Amino acid sequence: AAMLAAATEAGSEAMAMEPLVSSGPRSGLPHMTWRRRKLTAGDPVFLELAGSHARYHAGLMRAVWIGHPPDEARRMMDCALAALEAALAAIRPGVPCSVPHEAAQKVIDAKGYHAAFRKRIGYSMGVAFAPDWGEGGILSLFSGVSQLIEPGMVFHLPATLRSYGVWTVGASETVIVTETGVEPLSTLPRDLVVR
Repeated sequence: AAMLAAATEAGSEAMAMEPLVSSGPRSGLPHMTWRRRKLTAGDPVFLELAGSHARYHAGLMRAVWIGHPPDEARRMMDCALAALEAALAAIRPGVPCSVPHEAAQKVIDAKGYHAAFRKRIGYSMGVAFAPDWGEGGILSLFSGVSQLIEPGMVFHLPATLRSYGVWTVGASETVIVTETGVEPLSTLPRDLVVR
């Protein structure tokens, strides 16, 4: 509720998809929404929402832990953040859309988390309507995609790792491609939040 209120107070219009908020074991499943579950010590919490202006969306994911997170969750979070940084560093005009994904996948594979990351590193964002804020699968940052990245393109990069049915950790950024790299649309810290 606070997350949605903050987005609205900051000027966001109606979003094309509900905020995704999950805790406990549900946080270990993709695209889960909240239930009437009371948070307890040791719970993982995964948050995703988008800000919207004139139907243009910017997605954002963050992870929270209630109490002390397990060491494995911290290691996975560190890996997800390193993968996100690698993908962001690989985005620039003239580079195929496969390159950022391969940069992230290389980091994830080197840390032994291949099975925890079975998806693309990013997708295009633009004008969106329900039921999703993505651009409808128009362009992916994924293996085999040869389309060249151009200035002005906008991508959402969800770098998340899952222990299926247990937790999800990671963070995302929505970025605009510039002449030399990317400009993130958020300044929110990416680190695992411990409460």
